[in-house]
Amino acid sequence: MKKIRPVIQIVFLGVFISLMILKKAQIWMGFIFLSIVLSAFFGRYYCGWACPINTLIRPINWIRKKLGIQRKDVPKVFQSEKLRWGVFILFLVGLGYTIYTIKIGKKFPLPLIIIPMGLATTLFINEKTWHRYLCPWGVLFSLTGRFAKLGIMQKNCYSCSVCEKNCPADAIRVDKNKGAVVDSTHCLLCLECQSSCPINAMSYKKINDI
Repeated sequence: MKKIRPVIQIVFLGVFISLMILKKAQIWMGFIFLSIVLSAFFGRYYCGWACPINTLIRPINWIRKKLGIQRKDVPKVFQSEKLRWGVFILFLVGLGYTIYTIKIGKKFPLPLIIIPMGLATTLFINEKTWHRYLCPWGVLFSLTGRFAKLGIMQKNCYSCSVCEKNCPADAIRVDKNKGAVVDSTHCLLCLECQSSCPINAMSYKKINDI
């Protein structure tokens, strides 16, 4: 799956770019809202497999390393729930205006505004800042993702904390007795925990089916 995921991400990125060029952003918006609903069953697959920002973070990380840019840890100010919901309210205003412009035959490129914000954030600050705290779409996905029937579960975990360190969404907590505990509310289904686990203890399955 580690090799398949980048290919699928590139395919979705190509679809996204094509729709933007053809001025069919509403189709992508429809896909996002459908994914939000389906996240209640399958988890936040959109975030880990289809989101343009998540896909573009790969080349951003490459550029950052080449330029020698050191990213800062997640600032405490960005961990504020008030800030998160403030950003979300502004997003809802932009989303409402986007829907309005579509109805009157115009286009307001909300995705093309959010994407640069996300990439600029991850260039200088740990990407957990965007995935967990600032992404406005993430708020909507977290509302349905918490009810997911399928998600990342562990079996025979010995609490080495490697997955917790590699999770880009700060969605894993390691308990010495229970092992790795994945919060489906914030899990992106990016499978970074699975690929980094030294004993292959992480897998996508029915939640609580251990």
